[in-house]
Amino acid sequence: MPCRWARHPTVRGARTCLAEVAQGEVCKLWRMNIRDHQECRVRHVLRAVVAGLLLLAGLCAGGTGAAYAASGISPVASDKFVLSRQADYSNALDSTLTGSRVGSALLHGMTGGRSGKAGLCYPTPFNPGVDADGYCWGEPTDGNESGTSGWAPQGFSVAHDSAGDGYWAGERWEVTSWHLGSDNRQSRLRFVDRTSATPRYYDVALVDFGGGTGVTPHASHTDGVVWYGNRLFVANGGTLDVVELRDLTRYSGISGFDYVLPVRARYTTAAGSPDGKCVPADGTWPCMNGLSFDREHSGLVSNEYYNVNGSGGRIVQWPFDLSTGDFPGTANTAEAAWVSPVWRMQGVVRAEGSFFISGACPSSFDVSYREPACVHKGAPAESTHVLTAVPDMAQNLDWDASTGRIRGVNEVTQADQAYPQRLVYGFSPTARPISAIRLRNVKSDKCLIPYGSSLNNGADVVQWDCNGKSGENWFWNGSEIRNFQSNRCLTVYGSSTSDGADAVQWDCNGSAAQRWSRVTGAAGGGALLVNGNSGACLTIYGGSTSDGAVATQWSCDASDTAHAWIGYTP
Repeated sequence: MPCRWARHPTVRGARTCLAEVAQGEVCKLWRMNIRDHQECRVRHVLRAVVAGLLLLAGLCAGGTGAAYAASGISPVASDKFVLSRQADYSNALDSTLTGSRVGSALLHGMTGGRSGKAGLCYPTPFNPGVDADGYCWGEPTDGNESGTSGWAPQGFSVAHDSAGDGYWAGERWEVTSWHLGSDNRQSRLRFVDRTSATPRYYDVALVDFGGGTGVTPHASHTDGVVWYGNRLFVANGGTLDVVELRDLTRYSGISGFDYVLPVRARYTTAAGSPDGKCVPADGTWPCMNGLSFDREHSGLVSNEYYNVNGSGGRIVQWPFDLSTGDFPGTANTAEAAWVSPVWRMQGVVRAEGSFFISGACPSSFDVSYREPACVHKGAPAESTHVLTAVPDMAQNLDWDASTGRIRGVNEVTQADQAYPQRLVYGFSPTARPISAIRLRNVKSDKCLIPYGSSLNNGADVVQWDCNGKSGENWFWNGSEIRNFQSNRCLTVYGSSTSDGADAVQWDCNGSAAQRWSRVTGAAGGGALLVNGNSGACLTIYGGSTSDGAVATQWSCDASDTAHAWIGYTP
């Protein structure tokens, strides 16, 4: 079989030679344009087949989706969970900061800010029915997007107060919390001004005054953050730190920062623990590995990250006084608690009668990146389903009632990838129903999928065993055939009209090379998929029946089963 060159799906400037080998594997010969070297290696793209089909919510009419787990969000006793005030540094701060703090008014005039970039800057796996949007940090050279700086985002909150959501002092603001390094040696709050279309952000160091004049970086993982009025609550495992915007201080003693915020008070869930530490999913000392605001129930909601035997941690609702923006007392008993069926929970928000939980995806989800994440939706005491896949290592979520959107941030560090994928995003709490199909080739009995379940522009579209992976799902959007996972269009590369031109996925742009029509009456009860630009038909190169064989266009032959496709509902 002659060597047939195609573009490598993820390496710029590279081409790929596909050839069949004796074992039926696909041998990828990589040839960089900048050198004549060739390397052949066997690629195993997809993971093991899993039993059953666990699909994105909104695939079928009605948009309900499949349940993620047989167990639901189960209520548990909460009367032993107590959030107790551990320390109050108010007197020390008031005496130390007299005359030096600039106060919350400075949020309107902080200097040294940087501009982000509006829009979803990188490939994302959102369910198209949730109409996702967002922004990125916009400066990959400073390490914010790639993670090379060592800083990692965790918490996210829009500005809340007694009047509503999303606004502080009449302007749109939000905040993310970050920690530095695996040892959590430093922490910061990133205040983001969303008044204009281009986000602008300002970093403020969290610090400890130590009860005196010495200022030291505040060590915290900053697992979650809630902004309410002039207070911010920052979760850190078994503790909850409180800062107040009136303490915002211009200070040059912390490297890389012009402003600092000192911790004013601290609460703990582990006051009765023998070693003073929280224990996730066990005992009366819950961990606060995520934090969100629940206006409907006048509470703060914390969640535990838990990753043992596929189990989830606990979700706890804590009392909160909306009129004062603080806890009712120095010792506050939880009002309710649940055990989650979603494991590796990173964030939970409660809104419109449901919990929205960011955590691990079902095994059928494969988005070609390091750690796929999904947002699951379910009511208390009910089972959950996947609302949407989200960018890797999704962290905390928040609800902005002013826009009716779920908001969130992700942590993934991918400095070695073309797409670091650090984003702040928003999406609808309910997915528009989209009827997805799988496209099965009649000759090979295999399904169409972007190579490696890639999200990237230019990824070759190939055939693979029909095994329920999320990348095998497609849907018609007028005359476009869009991949449900990447929301990119099935495209003839370069708008070629030649036989043998590759089929790839690409941003949907309305070109004729992305238009397809279905012509019935093909061999084996299938249909032809005819390209609107070339008039040629979608087929598998050389009539191959091997996994990984590339989809191409060729002059239509209705009698050839390699040209025939059957679309079926998952």
